[in-house]
Amino acid sequence: MTFQKLSERLALLALGLIAIVPFASRVHFVPLPQWFGEINVIWLLLAAGVLLMPSGRLFDAVPRASWWCLLLAAVWALQPQFVHLLFPGMSYVTALGWLSLALLASVTASLRGAFGEREFAIWLARAIIVGGLVQSLIGTAQVSGLAPVLGLFYDSSHPTSNIFGHIGQRNQYAHYLMWSVVSGVYLFAVGRLGRNWLIALVLWMSLMLAWAGSRSILLYLVAMSALAGLWYWRNRDEALGRLMTAMWLTSVVIVAAQFALPLFNHLISLLTHTDVENASGVARLAANGDDMGARRFAEMHKAWLTFQAHPLWGVGWSQYAAESVRLQPLPQFAAAGYNSGLFTNAHNLVMQLLAEMGGPATALVVGGFLWVVLPFFRRAATPEGVLALGCVAVTLTHSMLEYPLWYFYFLAMLVIFVAMAPRDEKLPSPWLRLPLLGALVWVGWLSISTTPMFWELVNLYTPTGNAQKDAKRSERLIEIIETKPLFAYHALYTLDDYLPITRDNLKQKLALEDRLTAFRPYPDVMLKRAQMEILAGQRAKAEQTLRTTLASFPTYAGQFIETLGDANPEWEPLRKISREAYDKLPAKFRTLQE
Repeated sequence: MTFQKLSERLALLALGLIAIVPFASRVHFVPLPQWFGEINVIWLLLAAGVLLMPSGRLFDAVPRASWWCLLLAAVWALQPQFVHLLFPGMSYVTALGWLSLALLASVTASLRGAFGEREFAIWLARAIIVGGLVQSLIGTAQVSGLAPVLGLFYDSSHPTSNIFGHIGQRNQYAHYLMWSVVSGVYLFAVGRLGRNWLIALVLWMSLMLAWAGSRSILLYLVAMSALAGLWYWRNRDEALGRLMTAMWLTSVVIVAAQFALPLFNHLISLLTHTDVENASGVARLAANGDDMGARRFAEMHKAWLTFQAHPLWGVGWSQYAAESVRLQPLPQFAAAGYNSGLFTNAHNLVMQLLAEMGGPATALVVGGFLWVVLPFFRRAATPEGVLALGCVAVTLTHSMLEYPLWYFYFLAMLVIFVAMAPRDEKLPSPWLRLPLLGALVWVGWLSISTTPMFWELVNLYTPTGNAQKDAKRSERLIEIIETKPLFAYHALYTLDDYLPITRDNLKQKLALEDRLTAFRPYPDVMLKRAQMEILAGQRAKAEQTLRTTLASFPTYAGQFIETLGDANPEWEPLRKISREAYDKLPAKFRTLQE
């Protein structure tokens, strides 16, 4: 094997690892818990780019996906010039992300040219299956209660009834496992996975999908089955016939596993001597008892109202959270459920973009995406199209109900999939390859040069308890807020823990709290702001702050009562409002010892 061929294979390996490593990262440090998972995408992109250089293949193809991502990078970079953003750095970070994805799409197309459409797709599918098996083994440890012993369970606040691998959330975990199912069916269809191996993979993934308890699974199955049927209808190819049959039978098995889950729960309970009572997605759908469905629709409605108020440029990137809290007291949202998490996302991709980016930007996102995937439908139907579009269908279906694409590694995989669209064989001008190479160098330099700032924020996150040291830390955090726009919000979020509720420097502290709650009105921060407003003699404003807070976070009323205590008479107006809200809660949410 020549050095050039070896470097190409290593570049393909680096790209394949994007489908595995970021999703399996257990390194989570506040205030940027997803940093390592997301920066790994950049570092693996850099590795693939460098490894393609010896063969001269780097950026020898610029697919439609690259142009789409470059356009969106410009859109996000421009929005701060037209909309007042509290933290414009959040928009600039997103623009850099789109720029990186444009490079990733081009690297993907270059590797497809080097290995051929089928061979590239086969290796990508294998990588996704490996990643799915890794996640499923972690999920097995979680359902069996072995995860803490093995050091796999990174968040001990979640019970073992929430199975989520290392991705961190049951629906994202099921989303990823469904990619593995699509990949297995594809490999079987093209003769690269034996029937018995496919059966084993499907049975295993069906069980893990049932334990995940995601209700979105049924929608994924409908989308994938319809796609497989459409592709076979377009081209009565033997491989597509096998793919359609396998996909339909796989869907039947996955649904059957949903109903058979109680039997497996009983078996695991016997083997582990624990009480395992996980509910499948079908069971959760039948119960419909977590208030989440109603709250999702309420958030979508609020996002629509936000868009109507800001139709051109939106309310501003990442600024929907404050709108959600501001609109919650309206009468039409009174019955939105008792889920008291801060909804920074409208749980619908289109509604979120409309609310934060406005109509023209959303049209560019959606219209550009359709332009990117159009070649799949205009060229000959192949099994590779089902692999790419099947995984895209899972991601977009999930995006209508939640926000997977707000995680950079999910968005990166979406771009890889759409970069697999059939393309012309035209080679880009050398003058185009040069700026792409410059962008790759710049993105690489930024990923390395900003890492010390990440570690500094991690080290500053927890106050020391020493007043003199913490005062210096506070000064440093304020300096970061003012001089480092890419990290300004995270520094302010960290600074909040350094601001005691006292009259010292009250004006400055209130200004910082106002800025923080205007962007991310978390309940504990809103309570602190109300307390500071009381100390500043702004009682009416404090009462309004707390009422707005409890409208969105009603189940925090008991916690607020405990936090306020009985010792300080200044908090009496806030205690009264909290008690009134607490008394209106359903019995299951009233946990105070009377």
